[in-house]
Amino acid sequence: MVKIILESWREGLEKVSLTKLQVDMLEKSLKESKLNVDSLLDDKKVIIEIDNLDLAHEFLKKVEKIGVNGSILIK
Repeated sequence: MVKIILESWREGLEKVSLTKLQVDMLEKSLKESKLNVDSLLDDKKVIIEIDNLDLAHEFLKKVEKIGVNGSILIK
């Protein structure tokens, strides 16, 4: 199991893109994706668990480009 940790956001964060990435890449529901974005904007860390390490790295690369500071924790 891999944990993607969305730790904080930078000015210019593309909120819609972050929501869309979660839906498209991680197959999260729109509701869950929006909740994750709102939590991040409230300065809370967001932890997303997935099974695919390669997907986690690809997702993290994309979210960093749109204004999210994150990391990966491998269990």
